[in-house]
Amino acid sequence: MDNEKLKKKKKSKKVTIIIILILILIGGTGFFAYLKFMPKKVEKIKTKTKKVESKYRMEGNGLDNFDLEILKLENKDENIIYSPLSIKYALSMLQSGAGADSKEQITSVIGDYKTKKYNNSKNMSFANAMFIKDDYKENVKESYINNLQEKYNADIVFDNFQTPDKENAWVNEKTLGLINNLFDDISDKRFILVNALGIDMDWKQRIQNSTAETTTPNPNFYDVKYNHEKYSEMIAPLDSDESYKSLSFNDKKMYAKAVEIGASINNYDIVKELGEENIRNTITNEYTNYISTGGECVDSSLTVEQYVNKFIEELNSNYKKLDTSTDFMIYNDNDVKAFAKDLQEYDGTTLQYIGIMPKYEEIDNFIKNMDKKNINNIIDKLKTIENKNFTEGKVTKITGYIPMFNFESKIDLQKDLETLGIKDIFKSDKANLQNMIKDKETYIDTISHKANIDFSNDGIKAAAATESSGIGAATCGFEHLYDVPIETIDMTFDRPYIFFIRDKETGEVWFSGKVNTPTEKPCDNNITGNCVG
Repeated sequence: MDNEKLKKKKKSKKVTIIIILILILIGGTGFFAYLKFMPKKVEKIKTKTKKVESKYRMEGNGLDNFDLEILKLENKDENIIYSPLSIKYALSMLQSGAGADSKEQITSVIGDYKTKKYNNSKNMSFANAMFIKDDYKENVKESYINNLQEKYNADIVFDNFQTPDKENAWVNEKTLGLINNLFDDISDKRFILVNALGIDMDWKQRIQNSTAETTTPNPNFYDVKYNHEKYSEMIAPLDSDESYKSLSFNDKKMYAKAVEIGASINNYDIVKELGEENIRNTITNEYTNYISTGGECVDSSLTVEQYVNKFIEELNSNYKKLDTSTDFMIYNDNDVKAFAKDLQEYDGTTLQYIGIMPKYEEIDNFIKNMDKKNINNIIDKLKTIENKNFTEGKVTKITGYIPMFNFESKIDLQKDLETLGIKDIFKSDKANLQNMIKDKETYIDTISHKANIDFSNDGIKAAAATESSGIGAATCGFEHLYDVPIETIDMTFDRPYIFFIRDKETGEVWFSGKVNTPTEKPCDNNITGNCVG
């Protein structure tokens, strides 16, 4: 095996989800053009501030209509990823520097939102900065700089802006080395406000085990068999790229790499339902007949009565048994299915991934009609894999495939914010940045948003593979298999869906998006069982 393959094999042992976000606010580009082409006397300062009411007003730090609205505005037939958290931070920093109507428009949207400080580490980087051109630093108010440093822990960096080297180096560091050369030419800028967010986090447990797995729980694979009951399920570990399944996605428009999840919840009290006496009589008669006809592998140390007692004891042990291939939560009704899974805790913060897929409705229409009430209602109904959460009197079988995805998005945030009612800061004749900049003519000429997400099972482009064992594997000796009532919940995500990555404690949405086209893995019909759906 060559060095490149060794590196890939070593990397594949790391369970990772990588997300990169960079939000840039650039001010002052239009300053000189404004002076040249606009009338010299402009009445900008207004004596009254117009009160603004916004339907997008944030009521706190949980999932709000604001978190969903940009997804609606960017609702195209393509993958989408953006960070509501980063946008909120940027708006909050702008709010601190704005005045009059410019401030009121931002305030009407921010509402009761309160920025929360997060600890940086090798797995999570959250940073703010203001880059100021050397010959412009006297125009930036010291009170605003102090506010950025105290409230947002922002870096204040002075530069000649002749090259973007310093700015690119900062972005590279604050996105965990995952974004290089973001800026090209910044020579015409006066100042740049930046919020950068990057995470590189392991799942609490891998989605699907691999043969390289050495940690608990379940170091091998998901393999479920119930004593003397007709039920058997197995998910084989991933041992190579070829072992990942190809999932038919979006009515066979493509095949996607996918990992498999599974759980079995035995809430069927078979001894109570069938009656111990009935079971005892049946097994006594069958076992006695088996012995009399010369059955193989008979345990001569046990009397018939002792064997039957053991049989019933083993049947009883199935009740309330719970097996799961990994940790996850689900919600499933007639219209949607939802899947949630935790990332590991880092420095007191646990992020949770939530995917929500409409079963029949087209994703574009689903996004158009969604609001915080129905999305929060779905999230609130997510249930953990516990016996108490599933139907009594049945065995619940949960099965499903989760597709992998890796993509990047760029958003024209100025257009979207103007639609939300934040307009004046982008207009040379209306912007009021009186608490930030001494120059009354300055306005925000560019606001851009870029995000990248790599969602995988083990830190590289990945998907999933499964195998199912047959029911009632052959054994030497007497056996009687009882039928059990099985309720199956299919959690396969095989249509376009939306997702959120949120702070599990506060509900703060870090990232939101839509998976329209996941990672492709062609279906190989020459390999038995390599295609799902």
